[in-house]
Amino acid sequence: MKLVIFLTSANPNWSKKVLTEMFYTHLKLTTDEVLDRLKGDWPEIFKKPTQNETHLIHMGDILTEGIVKQFPNKLQ
Repeated sequence: MKLVIFLTSANPNWSKKVLTEMFYTHLKLTTDEVLDRLKGDWPEIFKKPTQNETHLIHMGDILTEGIVKQFPNKLQ
């Protein structure tokens, strides 16, 4: 995944393995949400955004942690 290669080259505090898993999980959750909507699976439609939101918050935390580690004097 080119995005992961770019991000890990920009910040050595981000793990290629962790970012790859993180982005693929995001794609899976988003794809599942779209498919549930197309099928009209209403219980899943209401459950999936919550799962995706939780995952996105976790992604943000991981990315923020890497930025703070890279620029400790500017962000603490």
